[in-house]
Amino acid sequence: MACFGKRAQAPPGPPSGANAAILVITIAGFILLYLLFLPKADRDKMLDKEPSPVGAVVPGTLRGSTLLSENPGTLTRLKEKEFEHRIPSFNLFTKKEDIVLKSADSVYAETSRSTNKRKSLILALKDKVENAKLAFSVASHKGNLIIKLNDNEIFAGEVDSFTEPLSLALKEENLLEFSTEPVPWYKPFSKNFYDLRDVKVTATVERLENKEAVQTFVIGGEEANLLSEASLSYFVDCNVRDVGKLTVNLNGILIASKVPDCGVPERQQLDPKDIVAGKNEISFVAEKGTYLLDRIVLRTKLEEPIFPVYFFSVNGSVFRRIENNTINSSLQLRFVDDKERKTANLEINSQKTRLDTRAANFSKNIDSFLVAGTNFLRIVPETTLHILELNVLLDCRRAEECS
Repeated sequence: MACFGKRAQAPPGPPSGANAAILVITIAGFILLYLLFLPKADRDKMLDKEPSPVGAVVPGTLRGSTLLSENPGTLTRLKEKEFEHRIPSFNLFTKKEDIVLKSADSVYAETSRSTNKRKSLILALKDKVENAKLAFSVASHKGNLIIKLNDNEIFAGEVDSFTEPLSLALKEENLLEFSTEPVPWYKPFSKNFYDLRDVKVTATVERLENKEAVQTFVIGGEEANLLSEASLSYFVDCNVRDVGKLTVNLNGILIASKVPDCGVPERQQLDPKDIVAGKNEISFVAEKGTYLLDRIVLRTKLEEPIFPVYFFSVNGSVFRRIENNTINSSLQLRFVDDKERKTANLEINSQKTRLDTRAANFSKNIDSFLVAGTNFLRIVPETTLHILELNVLLDCRRAEECS
């Protein structure tokens, strides 16, 4: 029987698919270990994640990240500490003249058993009068004439043609009444009457419309708030023999009332509390005579404004992280966006730095200004600042250090 030879066979082994799977698992294990040991930022980059920007402030990522938060409002520092408010010159005078206050061509009064005819004259005054007189002539008459002023009898008697002028004590409102005496009962058909002509009331009148002047000046709000001293100076040109008291009032409050030293400057110290923000009024009132008020100046002196001081704390562990450059500290200000230039001195723990910007937001690193414990901050403006927000914040230099 013939024998045929056989080919030698290889020992049995795993299938080819299993080898591929083992290779994939091995490579994946190496990749996973590689990623685990990579820094987070590089790992995020490889995994196509958006990395956190280094040094960015991420609210809430750092415990106690807000050290100070305030709303200061408006801060103003006046460039001048002394102000002068000049008032224009003016004249004050009282003028006396003799004038006719009231006149009537004729006045007729009659009394009989059936008639009682009286004549009244009304006289109203707006100026100061002196030496008032009543004068008249008599065209015809019978009996006695009776004259009353404001219900007070000032004359009773018979006048033939003329009489001496009668003196009158006048008020602002006056009533002159002319009448005749009653007819006796035993003369039932008789009458008494007076026909007066050229009736006049005359007096020396002191015109008062120019005896008072009111001048105004305006004080700004900042000036009024910081006012520490104030004075009023003026020069009076007058004749001391012809003038009386000059009264000065500020906002209705008496400042001075005396006969001025004509030709000599006057100066009155004022109470700053009597001056208000906005419109103020100074009145000058002349008693008699003629005055020229000149070189009128209200001077104000201001105290140095006190700007608020803000306090905040930095604990020891945070301060050490600031010192070793793992944490940033920053001062951040937000202004009203008015496009105006904003300048100020920033005082942080007695160290000074500058603020100069036109932007609506300002930020400055303040690591070198801080100390462990209590810190203080003050803003001393050089221009008017409208500050909406003031914050002192902490943030991490590296995102992974915020945890």
